[in-house]
Amino acid sequence: MFKQTGASTDTKVAVLEEKVSIYEQMMKKIEDAIYAISETSQGISKMLAIHEERLEQGIRSDEVIIKMIDDLKKTVEAEDVDLSDRIDEMIEKSHDRMDTIDKKVEEVKKIKWMTVGVGLFAAVIAGSISTLASGLLTPSEMGLRMEHRYVPSPENITKWVLLMKNTFH
Repeated sequence: MFKQTGASTDTKVAVLEEKVSIYEQMMKKIEDAIYAISETSQGISKMLAIHEERLEQGIRSDEVIIKMIDDLKKTVEAEDVDLSDRIDEMIEKSHDRMDTIDKKVEEVKKIKWMTVGVGLFAAVIAGSISTLASGLLTPSEMGLRMEHRYVPSPENITKWVLLMKNTFH
């Protein structure tokens, strides 16, 4: 783990303590992210429950409407009055309403799966960041780089100073 032979035990312990501190901070952030995802999931669950209840109420009211339509149809047939066009229209409207409800259910399903996808994406990103951070913070992985930088010679500095004097005078 330590490649330096001259490193003291205190130095090694200090480095390990620093790593543990960093890992604890990362774990805290991951726990916070998981908590936030959990709260979001609970909120979505509540929202879905409300939507499902509304859909169930719509279905129950549709059933009542259909039953009323059927009863009206029997009454009209018993009186031998031809109102089948009106009844068909009402049935068509109820079917249209059921189609609308079905579309809303599909939209709620899409929202649910999109939310699950976002949650999974956030978890993957959090894991990736954690992995990346742990890889970057490992001393054995950190390489020292020396970059070549241009250092002007005294002759070039003199030429530049003369050029600047001549330019601004």
